Amino acid sequence: MTDDHRSFYEHALDAADRDAFEDAHHVDGIDDEVALLRLQVRRLIEEGDPDPKILHSGIRLLIQALAARHRLSGAQAEGLGNAAANLLEQFAAIAAPFDTSGDAA
Repeated sequence: MTDDHRSFYEHALDAADRDAFEDAHHVDGIDDEVALLRLQVRRLIEEGDPDPKILHSGIRLLIQALAARHRLSGAQAEGLGNAAANLLEQFAAIAAPFDTSGDAA
């Protein structure tokens, strides 16, 4: 592809990234992104004592992706967000008696 026909973002990419960028154009939907976000949130929780801000950001991003995927209304997305926040609070309450080594406090 000549420089004149590259997209706005392609100008900033090297040849290998341009190939990957072209492949990304053929992906339809966001199922892979949702799955990847779920995996990352799970890893944060499994590693123990996650930074609450990072965990919150990951879950918020996951909810936004799900909202986009399912085209949820604002109220539905807010309800999903509230449910996730409640789940996090319950998780924190369960995990609170344990220190970072996993031993009971």
